[in-house]
Amino acid sequence: MHSTDPILTYLQVTAHTRPFLFACYEKINHSRAEHHAYNNAERFIHGLSLGQDYWSTALHTPLSVKPLLFYYGMNHFIKSCLLTVDPGYPATAKVLAHGLSTRKRKKQHYRFLEDDIRIQPHGLFPHAAEHLFQFSSEKTKISMDELLRPLPGMEELFQLKNPSPITIEEEWPELLAYFAVLYNLSMLVRYEGEWWGEMEQMKDREDYVFIVHFLNSAAERIPKIFASWLKDQFASIS
Repeated sequence: MHSTDPILTYLQVTAHTRPFLFACYEKINHSRAEHHAYNNAERFIHGLSLGQDYWSTALHTPLSVKPLLFYYGMNHFIKSCLLTVDPGYPATAKVLAHGLSTRKRKKQHYRFLEDDIRIQPHGLFPHAAEHLFQFSSEKTKISMDELLRPLPGMEELFQLKNPSPITIEEEWPELLAYFAVLYNLSMLVRYEGEWWGEMEQMKDREDYVFIVHFLNSAAERIPKIFASWLKDQFASIS
């Protein structure tokens, strides 16, 4: 991470995290607030620490594996945030799945911007959408173009591609859009190594500039969103 937000540093010790979680659980009138605050404090800290480790490693790693590290860094950050609103997380094994899916084998002449992901009924994505943002998409699948276009830092790039204004049918919470795009990129890294390697080496596909620009933007933006979300939680219990 280029610089660590003070809230992420402050919550790295149980002396701060336990009272923070206790207040979060009291806010939702949980009957075992003290018990869960004590048990979840170290898990919460571990998630933040792993998230930051993945992030700082991703910043200094080649493009070939960067999306994978960013995606798993996000996983750990999200799980820590979930512990502030869902003391029993994870209640079942179902919520441990990704919660998204995509074709593992892509079609011939595959184009990333035209690809889509499907939202599953169970897993980390729908669980985080509900508990962190009270959001439920009306769609079962959504394209990369739709997710990328509204993100900060991406608008100007899309305007250069197509100056005509395009209506966004459904506004997603920014963090969920980043999560979904990184999920799909991580799948490309894992299962489409040939396509990914050719894109990176040849730089002859339109997808290349959009993916690189997205990753550069995400590197700066995502930690700030997590820090802002935790600050809002902190403010709500003060």
